[in-house]
Amino acid sequence: MSGLSTFFLVYLLMPLAYRLAWKTKLLDMPRGRKGHSKPMPLSGGLAMFVGLLLVTSFFAGAQKTVAVLAVGGVLLVAIGWVDDMYKAQQKDFPALPKLLVQVAVAVLAFLLDIRFRGISLTWLGAEDGSYVSFPVFLSLLATVLWIVGLINMVNFLDGVDGLAAGATAFSAITLFFLSMFKGQEVTALLAVALAGAALAFLRFNFYPAKIFMGDAGSMFLGFALAVISLEGTMKGATLISLVVTVLALGLPVMDTMQVMISRLLAGSPMYQADRRHVHHRLMSSGLTAKQTVVVLYLVSLLFSGLAVFLFLYG
Repeated sequence: MSGLSTFFLVYLLMPLAYRLAWKTKLLDMPRGRKGHSKPMPLSGGLAMFVGLLLVTSFFAGAQKTVAVLAVGGVLLVAIGWVDDMYKAQQKDFPALPKLLVQVAVAVLAFLLDIRFRGISLTWLGAEDGSYVSFPVFLSLLATVLWIVGLINMVNFLDGVDGLAAGATAFSAITLFFLSMFKGQEVTALLAVALAGAALAFLRFNFYPAKIFMGDAGSMFLGFALAVISLEGTMKGATLISLVVTVLALGLPVMDTMQVMISRLLAGSPMYQADRRHVHHRLMSSGLTAKQTVVVLYLVSLLFSGLAVFLFLYG
C-alpha cells in the first residue's frame, strides 16, 4: 500500500514540480557533456522527497528511520537545490559544502543508532558466535563511508535519462523483498515506498525525459538506499548480509568501482568529471541512450536476482 500511495502522490506532484522549476528558472541548460538539447527542469527530486516523506510518515509514524530520512533529506535536498541553481546559471558549485552536508547526515544517522556495529564471521567457517564488534570510531567511519559513498554513487549514475531512477527502483525492490524475508516491516515499507517514488518519477524521466531529478534528487535517493540498507539487510551483521546488500545495490557500486580503478590507472584525479562511467562507455560503443539504459536495467536485474538467490541459499 505504501508503494502505490507514494507512486500516485509523486505522480501527482511531478507536474507541480515541473511548473515550479520553470517559474524559478531551475533549468539545466544544454552545454558541454550534456546529452539534452533544450532546457530541462531540475525539480523532480523535490517531488520524490516530499511524496516519500508524506507517505512514510503516515504509514510508519515517528520511527527513527523516518526521522533520519526526513531531517537528512531536508539537508541534502536543500544543498542539492543550491547546487542545481548554480547549474541553472551555468556555474559550478564547489564540492566541499556538499561533502560537508553529506558527512553531517551520515553522522546524524550514526547518532540515531543507524550504523555498522560489527560483523559475524560464521560464513567464513568460523565457529558459531564468532562476532567482531567494531569500536566506536570504526563504526562511525564505516557508517559515514557507506552513506556518503552511496549518495555519490547514485549521483554519478544520473547521466542518462531514466538510469538513476531505474537503478534505484531495482535496488529498493530488492531491499524490500530481503527485508520482508527477515521480518523487518519498517524497512520493507520504506523500501517499497522508495521504489514507488522512483517509478513515478521514471514515468517523466525515461527517454526522452521531460524532467530531471537534479543533484537534490540523486543525493536523496542515494541517502535513502544507504539508510534503508543499514537498517535492513545490513543489520544481520554477517558477511553474507554485506555481500547480499552490495549485490542489491550492484549497479551503482559496480559503476563507481570501475570508474575509480580506471582513474587510478590513468593517473586522473578521483573527483574530476569524465566519461568513464559505464553508461558513457556503452554509448561510446555505439548504443543509443535508450539502449544503454535498457542494458543497464538488465544488469541491475541480474544483480538483484543474485542478491535474492544468495540470501535464500547462501
